[in-house]
Amino acid sequence: MNPHVLMVCLLLFTNVCAAQLIFRNDFGPPDIDPLFPEIGGVIQLPDEPAANQLQWILDQLAANDTSIQDINDHFSDNWLAGIDANATRNFIQAVRNDYPNAKIIDLTGLTSMEANVLIQGQDNQANTAILSLSTYYSGTAKINSFGVNFHNGNLQYPEDMNLTLSQAIDKFATLSIDSGLLIAYINDNDECEIIDENNASLLKATGSLFKPWILGGFAKKLDDMSMSLNQNIEYVVSERVFNTSPVHLEPFGTMFKAIDVATLMLGNSDNTATDLLHEEVGRATIDQYISESGVSDPDVLSPLLSVNEQFHVFFSFPLLTAETFVNDSEANQLDFINDQIVPLGPVSSFPHNNVSLLTQGSWRASPMDVCANMAKLRTYPKNSDASIAINRAYGAQAAQFRVRPEWDRVWYKGGSLIGGGSGYHVLTHAWLLENNGQWPIVLVAMANNDNGGIDADLGIFKIQSVLSRILELLAEGI
Repeated sequence: MNPHVLMVCLLLFTNVCAAQLIFRNDFGPPDIDPLFPEIGGVIQLPDEPAANQLQWILDQLAANDTSIQDINDHFSDNWLAGIDANATRNFIQAVRNDYPNAKIIDLTGLTSMEANVLIQGQDNQANTAILSLSTYYSGTAKINSFGVNFHNGNLQYPEDMNLTLSQAIDKFATLSIDSGLLIAYINDNDECEIIDENNASLLKATGSLFKPWILGGFAKKLDDMSMSLNQNIEYVVSERVFNTSPVHLEPFGTMFKAIDVATLMLGNSDNTATDLLHEEVGRATIDQYISESGVSDPDVLSPLLSVNEQFHVFFSFPLLTAETFVNDSEANQLDFINDQIVPLGPVSSFPHNNVSLLTQGSWRASPMDVCANMAKLRTYPKNSDASIAINRAYGAQAAQFRVRPEWDRVWYKGGSLIGGGSGYHVLTHAWLLENNGQWPIVLVAMANNDNGGIDADLGIFKIQSVLSRILELLAEGI
């Protein structure tokens, strides 16, 4: 089949299958510049802390040796306290032996503080491995975490490798009690047109998949010039979310560029970065953006809680009080947030465990809502500050190998919520995939289970495998 053709079955009075071209109507100059362009077979990295240290590592793998002084200059005191300079030098040498002159063949994720790439040695063995590192943001931005592990880049179980699209969609539906999946394209009117779906219009808990609506609020403020890409956002104790995140590596008072905060929010799903941007943009702007984003019912997401505020609903109030809040009017919810939640500050204790609210009382949207928001975020003019921020933040993560190399533009955000011993209650994934001259393709897959256990029997990896097969089929044109 032509890779630029998708088969769309139209069920009317008879079953008719028609070929729906995914070419646009115009064939003008390319309107998508790859986020990480490849020149002469080399992926170009931005001038950011993690990218700069990643480039240094690649340079070392092409060199004969690495000096102790170089290691002291590039690795943090915290790293060297656990793995001294000699041991680090030996590790780099071992990587150099296994992956000589290694080059990046797939850049899975890159933010200002973390990198995750697939490298390949340039010798007859051509071994591949996942290289990951993290850095500090401030000061000399030294490396604080570094690892290299052999991996062939394949994420599919053998039983999924030959699934058809319909078989893969059916299998996804069996991997959680309450699921929704959408495959759509975004037409020239910035509307999501369904290619295939299962429960795509039903609300599901999103986990961190709510964060692109905060990105939308940020873009709105960039568009009206009330915020700027490089304005400073201070890391303050009042916005610190209790779980670990890259931002937590920095001391309070660190100034982050706004675009880097947005990128950390989506690329690392950093909850503290999320709440820093939520506060800077402001709930009123975010809620206004939600109403403009194409969701079927804006009141479902509005007022949009920060991560810390949502965690207070889970942990700081009796279940009945929390349920009353969840089901109350928007005006009463705002009053409760301002009067009851905000004064509590950062979550620091857990007197309650409202696990039932992980699916029924947290951020909720349908797969179609997620697609509509992606379509809205594509409407900002090319090279505008809003478009730059959206592409850098939403494009920071591809989540899986063998995705980014197939497309000129890849956006990804996923999310999860875990209920302690009951495992995953929420697991979501969403991609926008676009090539120049073609309509964008959107894949949204949302798994919910009120009782948890989505990860039982390695369910999270089964979901990953099935979605990898769907992504493969989409790249092939089905």
